[in-house]
Amino acid sequence: MRRALRLFAGIVLAAAILAVPAAAYLRVQYPGFSRSVLNYARFATLRESRNLWFCLGYWLEFIEKVRLDPANGTYNFNATPTDGLSDYDKGRIEYHRGSFRNALSLFESAIRGQGESEDRLFWLGLTHMRLAENENCLPMLRGDERLNHVPDSMGMCSLPVTAFHQKTESARAATAAFQALLDRYDPANRLYQWLLNFNYMTLGRFPDGVPEKYRIQTPFIDRFYGKGKERAQAEFPDLAFEDQAKQLGVNTFHAGRGVAVEDFDGDGYLDLVVGGSYEPVRFYHNDEGRGFADRTAECGLGGISQVFAIVPVDYDNDGHMDLFIGRPFEHYMLYRNNGNGTFTDVTASSGLLDGWSADRIAATWVPAFADVNNDGKLDLFVAQWGMKIPFSAGILARPREDSRLYIQENGRFVDRTREYGLSDVVADNYFVGAAFGDYDGDGFADLFLASPVRDTSRLLRNVNGKRFEVSDLVRRPAGAFTAAFVDINHDGRLDIFEAGFGDAKSAVEQAVFGEHADSHTGHGAILLQTPEGRFETHEEVFDMAIGTMGASFGDINNDGCYDFYFGKGTPEPWFVLPNLMYLGRSDGTRCKLEFSNVSMLQGLGNIQKGHGIVFFDFNNDGKQDIYSALGGMWPGDAWTAQLFVNRSRSTNTWTKIRLRGRKTNYFGVGATIRVRAENRSGEQIVRYYQMDNKTGFGGAPLLAHIGLMDAVRIKDVEVFWPASGCRATYGAELERLNLLDEAACTQNAETRVEGNPWTR
Repeated sequence: MRRALRLFAGIVLAAAILAVPAAAYLRVQYPGFSRSVLNYARFATLRESRNLWFCLGYWLEFIEKVRLDPANGTYNFNATPTDGLSDYDKGRIEYHRGSFRNALSLFESAIRGQGESEDRLFWLGLTHMRLAENENCLPMLRGDERLNHVPDSMGMCSLPVTAFHQKTESARAATAAFQALLDRYDPANRLYQWLLNFNYMTLGRFPDGVPEKYRIQTPFIDRFYGKGKERAQAEFPDLAFEDQAKQLGVNTFHAGRGVAVEDFDGDGYLDLVVGGSYEPVRFYHNDEGRGFADRTAECGLGGISQVFAIVPVDYDNDGHMDLFIGRPFEHYMLYRNNGNGTFTDVTASSGLLDGWSADRIAATWVPAFADVNNDGKLDLFVAQWGMKIPFSAGILARPREDSRLYIQENGRFVDRTREYGLSDVVADNYFVGAAFGDYDGDGFADLFLASPVRDTSRLLRNVNGKRFEVSDLVRRPAGAFTAAFVDINHDGRLDIFEAGFGDAKSAVEQAVFGEHADSHTGHGAILLQTPEGRFETHEEVFDMAIGTMGASFGDINNDGCYDFYFGKGTPEPWFVLPNLMYLGRSDGTRCKLEFSNVSMLQGLGNIQKGHGIVFFDFNNDGKQDIYSALGGMWPGDAWTAQLFVNRSRSTNTWTKIRLRGRKTNYFGVGATIRVRAENRSGEQIVRYYQMDNKTGFGGAPLLAHIGLMDAVRIKDVEVFWPASGCRATYGAELERLNLLDEAACTQNAETRVEGNPWTR
């Protein structure tokens, strides 16, 4: 016994001794990774950390398996070697390829040959569930005329499920697998329990068909199936959306990522550019609000594949909207709009490839444009996954680029990350979201960077257009995926919106079961700026902690209070939760820091993963519609995009504004707009708007759509133009597009101000 104890103590001591140099090695060679581990030790619970590492371990395993496919030039699983693999491992590869029937055969073979295990049964159930979705939802969404008798897909593919699977074999097999997992392996597993209940929903047997001991009866269920849903229906009877993506010709089937919305040909209608993780970019021309036509080949954007974010921007100030495209495995791309319906690749000639090495990957997530030094030319920040991971293989073994700041000089983008004091901030760090906004009102665009890694997001103050310094005004330990500056309460001070990041297990535990409420996993938040200039974190305003991939905001009922749509997800195939829609609430003519969850209405709670989201008025009827790119990390996550056409019966009014910069960049990126209007009672309605591309994988148009409630006239519109430091007052009309020109500023003492006049 003593010998055994001494042996055990010796092993522990040896491990401790070896751990010291190992930790030192990691800190030196992998500083970002080491910081991340320490941050989770400090700011996350043991359960959160365990769930996250389950998610990341899975993702790392499969991202290392992707290979370059010479057939189409993308990284996928088509060329992944399978020789020597077991049927179980081959089945998982087939699942990720999207070959669900092949995967089922291999999983069944593995169980017959090697016996049942928890992992084999889990993947079997997951594959049955995914096959059921593909057999029932996708044929309608992709236009299979043989299924016109099937109820509307919005009720079949979203929560609450109101149209049930017609082919039930796969869904029934999925319920059997998840119940067996609970009965035989882990009866307390909340993920298994939720997936069991969800599959009963698709069969029309929820809740009564679910075995009582596994039946879920929580506020989440009430929100989507019970009195919570009834209250939302009663409160918002005029809310009405129809998914018209198929009818309008934009039901692209892909692992959706980026979307850019703009009027690229100047005809007054907003066009769409969309891209997926494994599919080519598509350019859809808006046919005067009647539909969209695919003009990819004609416009010169053919052959661009595997993209993340897409942003419309007029980088050269010629009045034509150009395109920036971020990609996960190759360098980013910049396309110049030639003004005749075509685009030219100017990535190299613009300087963005200077110093580029073909053996590296940019891993670009979200780009953000602003005029950092107020010289009238737009500059660029690219948020990138620069963090190195130890012991990585495959695509992860290639060196990655840190995030970068490019300043536009003499018609070229020059890397000025070091000169602007950002090298230490971005070095070996993992940033996804980036946003510019003048939060302190000094006339220079500040920068917010969002990271899914705990305690890594940063607010950076722009010091006189010459450098950035880290601000201590924001310190939120939760991780975030996308972010934006937005004036939530219209007090003239920019606030910050962060969309939270969280794994599937934690999201199910928190959102579906209401457990571990003290956890920060997946919480979106508004960081409200106080009159003293500090930021207060408000996670309570979004009532469900569901991890987000893409998110954006707009105003679907024209009350001027911002509404938010969250596209949830992680790389995990078992992340099956609804996308979330929140309506901003008003108090009289003011906007409150409160939001109503209406995700259970109008099919908005789609259970597929969401990325690029843009609010825009595609048919110029004065009501914002919503484009939502659906699909996840892998080819097997592919899904059709949605275009929610706004049929709501709102009587609220609105105005639209385009800016024409002179000293400021052409479309006024970074300018602040204040609209003052009156209703019949003489009450004043004040709304603020910052001109930018919004947030996430979706690039919104540089067109202000401002809801004005029951206004009957606009008193005036004031614009602060940052490059000229000029504030001008304009007239504007309700329910029309107004063009406001910086030339109206007379550059005298009355119009020039030192910084944004509304935030000082």
